[in-house]
Amino acid sequence: MTSLEHTAYENGRSGIGPIGFAGRALRVFYHAMKMRSDRAALQAMPDFLLKDMGIARSEIDHYTSMRSAASDTDGMDIRDGG
Repeated sequence: MTSLEHTAYENGRSGIGPIGFAGRALRVFYHAMKMRSDRAALQAMPDFLLKDMGIARSEIDHYTSMRSAASDTDGMDIRDGG
């Protein structure tokens, strides 16, 4: 084992290599599908329910965008997303 391989092994970084890449890609895909589902659910809500949550219909895309959402959204308050 070369010193470079040994260093990567000792660090225990699971993100290196094709398995780590596939895992990250699956997590991103799952997260994107969840955001799409959340966006559809919010769009289907009547305005009075959105108002009770403090969200305007025009803000739904902002709160369900990939860049403003936390990495783990289970149990997250929607207002914390951005």
